[in-house]
Amino acid sequence: MTGTTGQPSRRAVLRMAASAPLLLGASAALAVATSAPALAAQAGWRWCERCSGLWYSLNGTRGTCPAGNVFDGGHHSNGSGNYILKTVEDGGRGQGNWRWCGACQGLWYGGNPTLGYCPNRGATGHTPIGPYPTVSSYYLIEDVGNRDSPGGQEQWRWCYKCAGMFFDGNTPGGSGRCPKDGLTHAVTGGSYVLRQVP
Repeated sequence: MTGTTGQPSRRAVLRMAASAPLLLGASAALAVATSAPALAAQAGWRWCERCSGLWYSLNGTRGTCPAGNVFDGGHHSNGSGNYILKTVEDGGRGQGNWRWCGACQGLWYGGNPTLGYCPNRGATGHTPIGPYPTVSSYYLIEDVGNRDSPGGQEQWRWCYKCAGMFFDGNTPGGSGRCPKDGLTHAVTGGSYVLRQVP
């Protein structure tokens, strides 16, 4: 697509730039396994070493961690990769209805009748504010049986007590801290897959 001057449009240039890593990559298999979704995908998601939850780190706050900390009660990202989440606008495979909570900065599942249990607001539940760039869309999370391509990090789970997303790969069946009762998160359902920024 070109503009009125015969030059490529801004959109065409951005698409070419986005595909450049795939053209220049060392191997096609590596490019498929680590390629980030396009369009509305959002980086800046981190694993919290204290509660094992997934939280958004680029909003000017560390949110509220159910495990707390001595400084401000926020999440800690020591040892975490930089995860990227796609939205329903990106398309592809996965489960929709995942939301970003404006109160605790965590990722939670909003497809049930309740708003879960937020470490900041308690039983009032999570506050849906995202995802970027449109507040009306939802995140689309792949799982081991419903993913776009090979690769990604498995063993991310949904906690049925708080409705949050957490990593269960370090101490399977006993990970993190759930805000609802202060105990570990409750594993249920399948294993979700998250991808990191290459």
